[in-house]
Amino acid sequence: MTVVEDNNLVAPQQAGPLLRTVTRLFTQLQQRNFACCDVQSATQCAILTTLEREGDQTLTALTRTLNLDKAWLSRSTDDLVEQGRLVKAPHPGDRRALLLRLTDAGHRAAHELDAQLNAQSARVLARLPAAEQAVALQILGNLSAALQSELDGDGGVAC
Repeated sequence: MTVVEDNNLVAPQQAGPLLRTVTRLFTQLQQRNFACCDVQSATQCAILTTLEREGDQTLTALTRTLNLDKAWLSRSTDDLVEQGRLVKAPHPGDRRALLLRLTDAGHRAAHELDAQLNAQSARVLARLPAAEQAVALQILGNLSAALQSELDGDGGVAC
């Protein structure tokens, strides 16, 4: 199977580099929005949006969810606490753990960031020819499912 890039066919062996390029460019675009929402880093953005989407979590659970170093994540959550966007509350079921919870300011920041990122994605999609936009959304949905399946271990790990 081949894909079309600027009316040229792209060989299947180019899928990896192409997907990495798309991911890199999309990440760069998203990072431009962090400053607009007064979010200082990609890690803080990930914390805010994850807690908004998934609810309160312990630092350990958030570390697993985001696949980040616990010490790095701890520093980032401390920064969000100082900004008034996050509280670290005692976990009701485990007195050794703290529960990370967004404040009202944290919820507002997450909503603002989400709205800006969604608007940006809509602008990117609008750059495609109208006839290709629905197909692109379908492909992105299929790609999302395939990536999740790979993460869930259905495809194995090469190393």
